[in-house]
Amino acid sequence: MDTQGTGSRPGGADSGTGGVTAAATGSTESAGAPAAPVRSPRHISWDAVRVLGILAVLAFHTTFLTPHTLPGYDLPPGPLQMDFPFGASLLIVISGYFAAMTIGKKPPLRWWLRRLARLLPAFFVAVVVIFAASIALHPEGFYRPSYTDLVGNLALMPNLLDSVQYIDRAHWTVPIQVCGFTAIALLAWKGRVRGRAASLVMWGVLLFPLALRYLFMGPGMVPPEWVSMFMDGTGLNRAHLLIAGVAIFRWSKQRMTFTELLLMLVVVLVAHTKHPPPGDSVVAFAVALVLICVAAYQPVWDARFLTNFARPIRWLAGISYGVYLMHYVMGSLVARHLADLGVPWFGWIPAYLATAVLLGWALTRWVEQPAFTLLNKGIDALPRRTARTGT
Repeated sequence: MDTQGTGSRPGGADSGTGGVTAAATGSTESAGAPAAPVRSPRHISWDAVRVLGILAVLAFHTTFLTPHTLPGYDLPPGPLQMDFPFGASLLIVISGYFAAMTIGKKPPLRWWLRRLARLLPAFFVAVVVIFAASIALHPEGFYRPSYTDLVGNLALMPNLLDSVQYIDRAHWTVPIQVCGFTAIALLAWKGRVRGRAASLVMWGVLLFPLALRYLFMGPGMVPPEWVSMFMDGTGLNRAHLLIAGVAIFRWSKQRMTFTELLLMLVVVLVAHTKHPPPGDSVVAFAVALVLICVAAYQPVWDARFLTNFARPIRWLAGISYGVYLMHYVMGSLVARHLADLGVPWFGWIPAYLATAVLLGWALTRWVEQPAFTLLNKGIDALPRRTARTGT
């Protein structure tokens, strides 16, 4: 969820942005002249897909999940309730796509450090802010986080330790991405896993968790502790989301046939039904996968409704990670206090959304961007010893 950018048709040149704001660069060489960076075109398609993901997350939480924390369950009318979640999973697939796109542009260690530099500083600040707000603005009936929860969340341990609860349940995606990016960097080390070997590894990552679930976690079974730890604690039960993004990228570069992509995405959908939580709508998720395939195959979208709103789409896409980190608990706190004052749903929902966007913008502008710039200077200063690799 930390990357976004543009794609290309099969066989075309790579293009993309490494993170929520910066466009990826390539290089051109001429005889007797050093390589000069060239900025790749940024297409509205990937920004639009990212915005769809964050809007789906906001719609599900504001109209369906958050109201259950309010007095009297102040739900909007049925037609306005979005009760089929898929947005967070869509955003992880996008992260997988751009992870595959960018892994060959930097040595694996530098690539991994850049991913963490983009992902973790904003996450750490978000956790601390949400913890403080949950203590200071704690309404009756809300979960009150402990200092154990604070330390455990900062250490990415909620899925590994039963004694640690998520300070913000929307943050379940962050440990998955950290584990996934770490695995990708290790597999790319010295270029040993690429081509057909990469496809075999991807199939293994898809099928092995399904085998574990069938053998040890079926209906009525009490799974061994090591299985639960391995599946839930490491994020392996959601690894298929990153694999889907990697598969779509490899297909878009003609490194995978359409038949293999189709088979792999079918298995991804099967895995999505078998690995709880969060229990997404498989139909909505499948449609989102098709949309990502379209963006990967043909990133140039010139529909009038997109071009007319290009600036707000790009802006919201640029702060989407910050919005995601800050929206759920902070928005719910605002909604609860307004509901306690008698404000109906059509009053607290706009306040919830405004809180999410404002705090997301602040986190992006004041934490994510400057932290990445600062940390990236140190990463660029590392010795360039590891050869670049591709997928």
